[in-house]
Amino acid sequence: MISLTMPRLFFPLCLGLCFLANAEDVLRFNNGDQLHGSFQGINEANAILWSRNDLQAPLTLKTQQVRHVLLQTQQAPLKAESFAYIRLICGDQIPGQVLRMTKETTVIRSHALGEISIPTAEIEAIHPQPIGGVIHYIGPYSAEGWEVLKEKPQPQSDQPQVEVKPVPDVPKDAATKDQAQRKEVAAWVHAGTAWYHTKGTEPLIRKDCLGERTILRFRLSWRERLNANIALHADFAPPPAEEKKDDAKEGDAPAQKRMAFFNGMPQNQVQLYGNALVLNIYQTYFSLNRCGYDASGQIISQRMMHTQSNVQLPDSGDAVMEIRSDRSKGMIMLFVNGQYAAQWEDIEQLKNTPDDAEADADPMLGNGFALQCTNATAPMRLSDLIIADWNGIKDSAHSMSHDERDIVLLSNGTDRYSGEILRIDQQKAFFRTSYSTLEIPLSEIAELNFARPKTAEEPEISEGTVTARFYPIGKISGIPLASAAGSLQLRSRFDIPWQVDLTHAIAIDFHDDHPFLETMDEAEQKPLTPDDSPAEGE
Repeated sequence: MISLTMPRLFFPLCLGLCFLANAEDVLRFNNGDQLHGSFQGINEANAILWSRNDLQAPLTLKTQQVRHVLLQTQQAPLKAESFAYIRLICGDQIPGQVLRMTKETTVIRSHALGEISIPTAEIEAIHPQPIGGVIHYIGPYSAEGWEVLKEKPQPQSDQPQVEVKPVPDVPKDAATKDQAQRKEVAAWVHAGTAWYHTKGTEPLIRKDCLGERTILRFRLSWRERLNANIALHADFAPPPAEEKKDDAKEGDAPAQKRMAFFNGMPQNQVQLYGNALVLNIYQTYFSLNRCGYDASGQIISQRMMHTQSNVQLPDSGDAVMEIRSDRSKGMIMLFVNGQYAAQWEDIEQLKNTPDDAEADADPMLGNGFALQCTNATAPMRLSDLIIADWNGIKDSAHSMSHDERDIVLLSNGTDRYSGEILRIDQQKAFFRTSYSTLEIPLSEIAELNFARPKTAEEPEISEGTVTARFYPIGKISGIPLASAAGSLQLRSRFDIPWQVDLTHAIAIDFHDDHPFLETMDEAEQKPLTPDDSPAEGE
């Protein structure tokens, strides 16, 4: 037997909690209404117990009318082992570590469930070190650190100006009433644990969040054909100041900057993102453009050449987008649902650093991120965002599955083995390859994927299933049973009662069977009325 050992790797956490210790929980109904207070559990009648400071006794609310509960009072300090999780074939992600595993049974120690045993055949993958580097952000669990960017004024052009007609005078009382009825809706709205696009083309941005080698992974949901721009390494810089020429006269209009054209369309991306790389994502095609200002201050737009796979996306759908960026190598890689989609190499503008930038070189790129829905009326959702350091691995996560062989990927990002997992014991995986049997410490494994035919069917979700979601990674589902405050008792799909500790939970979803763009659906539903609204005692 060969013993495989490596220097122990550590993955420190570089992020702040989004929840305050004294924050209130938030309960959201199916029609979008919200109720602040504190989650106190579930009673024997399968009703939520909800307390408020202005009520003497807790409310009881029917779970059929509740979409989810956002738990903002249960957060606790995180530990590094909170990152490890076990992924089940039903889609659940149990946060914790494997203590022992045989062909029949796997024993897991979880901060959410304690020590439990599940059938090994129900496990799809084990992730002892799931990210592979320092995590900088996980969310979006709140709107903190995000902005909706207003479009900057466009440069002057020779195009004819649209005539603006004055609004007819209206009675003062009527105008006041009209303004009160019309509420200004932002282009992006944060609700629950996601951002939702509501209207317009204003981008959602997060500044100074990308590093030298970065993994940017998020789930994107859309309708009416996917058409989005993702700005990478944006500095959001304003236009360079005009230098006044010696022969310029007082009162002269400033010189107009040249607007570059690409595919016959004027590029306004530079007004939004400054110097950046903009990834255009369509259903069947991806492109990357460099926008910004050159050394002389002129607006530029340059298309980057790339290689691309045959990834195709539906008219309305949901996909996990993963972007890997290496500034030192000038490389951008795109994966969709774990499958390789496109790659750009030797991007000189990405390589620029303060040390080697020449006086006449184009301005350097920044470290910001932005998402823009270019279809002003199309619904879109951003969720499950992780920003972390990239360990350099170029393989697709899709390649980590095989019909007949288990696959182990080490946390160094390069070494992998295929064969058969024999057992896990004493924090070591015993793995048999074609040539030998390896003894690999779990601390050196990024992920272990079990053999599973691609034609295997996904298990069906039982009616009434409730899902608890955890920070930073975790998803546990089951049929709710009577529960107390701070915990959730579920009957698991293995017909075993689980007592779920909500200390690290961020939300409880009561209708996870149709989570797609739920905020967009709320406008089509009938609002609660006094006749059907949940009331105390129901």
